[in-house]
Parts: sequence; structure tokens; C-alpha cells
Amino acid sequence: MLIWARRNWGAIVSTLSLGADVATVVLAFIAAYYMRYRIGWFEGTPPNRFLFLAPVTVSFAVATVIGGLTVGMYSRFRTAGPFDRVARSAGMVTIGALLAVAATFFVFTDRLEPVRNVMPIAWLLGIVFVAVGRSLLAGLLRILAVLGHGVQRVLVIGAGSEGREVGGRLLGDPSRRYQLVGFVDDFESRVTLGERDLPVLGTPAVLADVIAEHEIDKVVVAIPSLSHDDLLSILAEVEASYADVWLLPDLFQLMVSPVTEGGVRGLPLIAVNEVRLRGLSRFSKRMLDLVVASIVLVVASVPLLLIALIVKLDSKGPAFYVQTRVGRDGRPFPIVKFRTMVSGADEYGQTWTVANDPRRTRVGRWLRRYWIDELPQLLNVIRGDMSLVGPRPEQPDYVARFRGEFSRYMVRHRERAGVTGWAQVNGMRGDSSIADRTRYDLYYVENWSVLFDLRILLRTLLIVIRGDAN
Repeated sequence: MLIWARRNWGAIVSTLSLGADVATVVLAFIAAYYMRYRIGWFEGTPPNRFLFLAPVTVSFAVATVIGGLTVGMYSRFRTAGPFDRVARSAGMVTIGALLAVAATFFVFTDRLEPVRNVMPIAWLLGIVFVAVGRSLLAGLLRILAVLGHGVQRVLVIGAGSEGREVGGRLLGDPSRRYQLVGFVDDFESRVTLGERDLPVLGTPAVLADVIAEHEIDKVVVAIPSLSHDDLLSILAEVEASYADVWLLPDLFQLMVSPVTEGGVRGLPLIAVNEVRLRGLSRFSKRMLDLVVASIVLVVASVPLLLIALIVKLDSKGPAFYVQTRVGRDGRPFPIVKFRTMVSGADEYGQTWTVANDPRRTRVGRWLRRYWIDELPQLLNVIRGDMSLVGPRPEQPDYVARFRGEFSRYMVRHRERAGVTGWAQVNGMRGDSSIADRTRYDLYYVENWSVLFDLRILLRTLLIVIRGDAN
């Protein structure tokens, strides 16, 4: 239970932060209404009751949450300083206010005048209230950390001067979010920091065993001079675990790579394989999948049935093609597509699709050109096997082969596979380079946002309209 709580602490905290945001935004709107109409600070004729503005209040709260998702406030709870907290709060509340005013203009037209009077005050109060609410939540989390809740177990690779610096910062972190479990090093056997003796738990060669034995949540690589090959070897050892990797950068890496949000007591760290889809971000992505997939299936149900009939009549064989693919956490699932190749195409000995593949049927060429053959996978999306956007799933044999050939290949399986993806809209389809495809997939997994998904969906739509999906 404790392991589950640690690994899902981000989701728990994100839920608390969402609740705090909703409560503070609603409170800000109520306060703005009373300041505008009931206390007498401003002139104006008030609506009969506050309940008249209740729909706008709800829309303001929901829109502010959408703003928070847009600026990444729920992917992980932010622990940066007060200025950053106010700036982010201002961004999400501004988005919420604009969307709420738009909703009033188009939906709640009879409430437009009082909303015009109240919203500027609610906007200002919302920024202050959200920032204060998140500050109070940060204080509550510090208290919970002192009690041992949500504390991340950290392992530092490297017991040299840099590793000791990282260890000292971790021990002195006022948020109490981290528990320094120990070090991994080739030369040292023990590390003394102040009055504390910390163990060296092994060498980098047994890193995977150390992570599993000591239930490590974060690995900090504190060897700036580490070669690329050694770093890739460390990432391969961590790959099968749930641990995140932070890298203490050298000067060049610091110049060209973004540091993780907050760091550790101001120490810049690069998040190497930290997955963005956590907590409410994952929930919002799932809701987007269900809504869009359901709407498309309902609207396109008749055309899909006609396409199935045409496929069946065009060539011998079933209308649909079902194949086992590997999805999230390496779990296999049956993927569904319209059949675009002759019946028994896999018996030809060639399973990888290439340009002008002779196994394609007449209708199949047209379906692939406009990506229509992938539409039945919306059923996989509703089932939860896939997402609208994500790394494309591969066959089990390919996954077993690629995980040994390409470093960090399995990181792409930390999230649901996608009907479309960042690699696909950049031309990485069919017999394209697996190394290039993996780089695009990892970039997507580590840089996810709602806007990023919408951008990929829009580019997919443009590809379909142009007929460039081959």
C-alpha cells in the first residue's frame, strides 16, 4: 500500500490541487459578486439572486481547470517559488475568465451584463485566491512529508564531490519531499554528510537490483563527466522500473537542455525520462479519448459499415483484420483495422508494410492513403487499449527485438499506444527508421500536453485530407 501511495502520490496531490483551485475560483467569483453588488462599493442594479450567475460560476471553475491543464499545472504539483506560483496562477485564471466570458456570450446571453461587471473583479481575486490556495497546499504537503507521506526515495549515482553536493541538498531540502536512501559508486564504500553516514549500495553494474531492492523512486546521476554510452547504460538499467532519472548537467548540458521544474534547493537538474502523463493529466487525456472516439464512431457509423461491406466485396477474406500488438506496460492487446491486404498476406513471409506493397488490395490502397483503415481502432480507444495520440503499437516479436537494439525503447510503453502519434505526423510510418521513430515517441511521452495532443490531431486531419498517409 505504501509503495502504491508513493508511486501515485502525484495523482493524489494533483487531485487535491484541482479541488483547491475549484474552491478558490468559486470563492473568488462569489466574493466579486458581493463586492460589486451587495457591499455597495460600486453602483449598479444587481440580479435578484446570486443563483442567477451560478452557471457562469461553474463555467468559470471548469474553464480555469482547463487553463491549468493547458499550462501543465496538474502534470505534477509545482513546488517552485511564490513568483512562479503567482505567474502560473495568473495564466490559468486568465484562460478561465476568457473562456467563461465566451461561454456567457454564446450560451448565457441573458447574464452578459452582470458577468461583464463581475468578471474583472473575479479575475483579480481568482489569481490571488488560487496562488494563496496553492501556497497553503504546499504547506500542508510539507507537514505530510514530515509525517512520512509522499516522500520520494532517492538514489544518487556517484559519490564524488558532485554526488555529495546533491546528497547534501537532498538532506537539507525544506520541503522534506525526498529521502536519500544511499549512493551507487565504483570506488567509495561509505559517504559521510555532516553527522550522517550513508551507505554505498553497490556499483552501477547492479543498479537495477539496487532500485528493485530498495524501492527507489528517483535516480540522480551526479557524474557530469559521464560518457554518453555510460549514461545510456544507466538508463537501460532503470528502464524496467518506475523510477525517474534526474541528471546533474555539465555546463554544455545546462546550456542546451531544460532543467526540471523546481530542482532540489536551486540545484539545476535535467529530467531525462520523466513521463509527463500523471495524475489529472492522464485523466484529462482519457476523457478526451472517450469523448472524441465516441462522437466519431456515432457520426461515422453508417460510412464505416459501408466501408466494411466494400472491403468484403472487393477481395476474398474478412472485412476486419485483428492482430496482437503491445501496449501500455508491455501488455498485449488485439488491434482492429479494416483489412487492406489480400487474405493470408502474412504467409508471404513479409510482415513489414512497404511503399507500393504488392499484398495490398485495390480498396486497401485507398483506405491506407486516407488513413481510413485505422478508424476501427477507435473501438480500442474506448476499450482503453489505446489512446487517440501516442506511440504506435508494434507486434510482440518486433518489441522483443527492438528493446535490445534501441536504448530506452521500452519507455514508449509507459503510456497507451496511439491511433496516431508524433512520429507518424512527421512521416515516420511503414518501413521508416525505428531509431528515428523511437526518438519522436520518447519526445512525445516526455513532453505531453493537451495542446500537444490537439496539435497532433490537427496535423493528422491535414494528412488525411491531403491523402498523404501512405
